[in-house]
Amino acid sequence: MTEHEHTLDLVRRLIAVDSRSQVASAPVFDLAAAELPGWKIETIDYQDPAGTLKRNIVARHPDSLSRATFAGHLDTVSSTGWIRDPFDATIEGENLYGLGASDMKGPIAAFIVAATATPAKHRPAIVLTSDEEAGKQGVREVVSRSVTFKEFPPSCFLIAEPTGLKILRGHRVDVAFTINARGIQAHSSTGRGINANIALIPFLNDMRDLHLLLRTDSSLFDQQYDPPYCDLNFVIDNYGAFPNTTVGLATCRIKFRYSKSFDPQFVISRVQESAGRHHLELEIRPEAPPPELAADHPLVVQMEQLVGTKAGVAGFGTEASEYSKLAPCVVFGPGDIDHAHKPTEYIALAQLVESIGLFKRLALELDSQ
Repeated sequence: MTEHEHTLDLVRRLIAVDSRSQVASAPVFDLAAAELPGWKIETIDYQDPAGTLKRNIVARHPDSLSRATFAGHLDTVSSTGWIRDPFDATIEGENLYGLGASDMKGPIAAFIVAATATPAKHRPAIVLTSDEEAGKQGVREVVSRSVTFKEFPPSCFLIAEPTGLKILRGHRVDVAFTINARGIQAHSSTGRGINANIALIPFLNDMRDLHLLLRTDSSLFDQQYDPPYCDLNFVIDNYGAFPNTTVGLATCRIKFRYSKSFDPQFVISRVQESAGRHHLELEIRPEAPPPELAADHPLVVQMEQLVGTKAGVAGFGTEASEYSKLAPCVVFGPGDIDHAHKPTEYIALAQLVESIGLFKRLALELDSQ
């Protein structure tokens, strides 16, 4: 098979394996590992909070002298809303459709083919993770536990998220808040219940004000980003309660995204103060700090020279926030983030094919980092 044919075959086979974040992930990792004969494969298994067995792998060719690392995640979001079979990759026109086509099974297929086609001494390490779409536990397990990365410290990471083959030198990260209001569940006709939503509403009013402040006060903006404001997004969960039931538990989940120039403590303090004032339960889960390299960082300059475009920043998050604890990171891959997380997810075939050559060139040149 040609490299083009191999990549298409591999992405089809990866898509055919159900690796949604809620299912056990070993099968898709076994498939990926089988594409790396002769490589040393470190397996890092763990259980997610639901008790589901998850897997990560770190692969390194024994003859390689390179300390560069190509990275990606093999889990996907849910298949909700798909009309076609999400696990049957199909080509229509100039696009390949399937769950994970852009995010990130297409990019991973391309960089596996590229890495295995690179002369052995220049082959980058490859790290593949679970649960990027569900809290990033997988990458945290890798960063804290990988023996390979302790024996062979990486010089840099290339995270192949779908960027449309544009270079990202940084992105926003998030703080996740979970707020619970408790009441007494009962049939609403009896008058014996206490609706938990009543306790939550004043807090939501405060969050509305904070949401609008972040979007209108230009002193809080970071003009490098589009949009320039930090995002405070929240959803409310009544756990399927019907209108004839007094809600016993109401949960508000908030994702707050911010960039390197913004001090998140301003928002964290506002959420803490409001939750405390309204006697609500609060859990806070921050990500690692934003992984934003300076525009003149050597890795950024080298990437710009190799790819021929200027590096930028983006609002969405990646595992670079965790890998940056080990080495500088850039984000670069085929596909479009706007096509991800949709029931019509696809990757443009032209970009997928172009990326193979680019990944081969990057494997050779990033070796010098």
